[in-house]
Order: sequence, then C-alpha cells, then structure tokens
Amino acid sequence: MPAGFPADMPIYANSRLTAAASFTSTDEVAWGMEWESADATTKVQASFPKQFNQGDWTLNVTSNAPGAFAATLTRKSNSRVTGTLAIDNDVAVTKILLSLVSPP
Repeated sequence: MPAGFPADMPIYANSRLTAAASFTSTDEVAWGMEWESADATTKVQASFPKQFNQGDWTLNVTSNAPGAFAATLTRKSNSRVTGTLAIDNDVAVTKILLSLVSPP
C-alpha cells in the first residue's frame, strides 16, 4: 500500500493489489489503486456496502448493475476525504478500482 493510505479502508479479502500510486499537492493527497480477484463480480459487489458502512466510511452506490458497479465514498469523521469505487469484470478477473482524495 502507498504511504499514508488509510489503514481502515475496507479491502476485498480475496483480492490482490496489482497497481497503486499516490500523488501529493499542497492541498491534497490522491491515491489510485487497483485490485484483482478471481471471485465473481456479483460476489465482490455484494461485499462492499456492508464493509464500508460498518466503519468510518459511507458508501453511496451509483450503479449496481452486474459488471457495472460504481459508488462514491466519504469518510464519516472527515467529509473532505472522498473517493470513488468501481468494479469491472475483465474476462476471468474482477477488477476493483479505487480513487481517494484527502487533505494532507
């Protein structure tokens, strides 16, 4: 995981991190992350609302069609920490894409 990435961010348990980057400016830190899982897209999609809403995060699903899951997320304790989550089916792999922006 990139330095400074929130340790309490829910991560799908049966996935592996395949790409990660962080970008820092004077006003914010941004992360881009990609995980892959062999699990079905529907199984991955179903896990995220419960995971996010149990902790310090709010997940607002904007699309929940099979293979086209998209959501925005916000940290409950600091609404300036926001991001997006998308799940995409790429042949036999489910890709989990996350972007997150936070004040430094």
